[in-house]
Amino acid sequence: MNPLWLAPFVPPPAPGGNAAAPHVPEHILVVEDDNTIQSFIAMALENAGYRVDKADDGEAGWQAMSANHFDLLITDNNMPKLSGVNLMRRLRAIPLTLPIILISGKIPWETKDLKTLISPGTAMEKPFTMAQLLQQVRTLLMPIVSCGVMH
Repeated sequence: MNPLWLAPFVPPPAPGGNAAAPHVPEHILVVEDDNTIQSFIAMALENAGYRVDKADDGEAGWQAMSANHFDLLITDNNMPKLSGVNLMRRLRAIPLTLPIILISGKIPWETKDLKTLISPGTAMEKPFTMAQLLQQVRTLLMPIVSCGVMH
């Protein structure tokens, strides 16, 4: 039996929309070593109209970030090869300022630079619902859409 927070989320239909302007969906990277959680998050994001790539650990996430453009990173913290915090450190050293959602069973608030690493972004402690995650995704990507930035 799947926990409630892993229940698939079917988003409501998008309001209105401009048929004349083709929409390029935002591209999101999900870095999560638990394949079940990774699959549920990816499915919810794809159902909501986002393009999604997946990585099974922090090092694979780093390789994906090095090879592609993403609008948002969703990463677990406790993973093999490279933690989410260390992945964020590498990204911020570039410096890459994309929004990040750190998801973890225990957010490492004791990490002195955590808020700086996440920003712009947020941390979400497991368990959370897919609706809560999608709301955070929409909030973080809203400036991209509202400013009319093309990807």
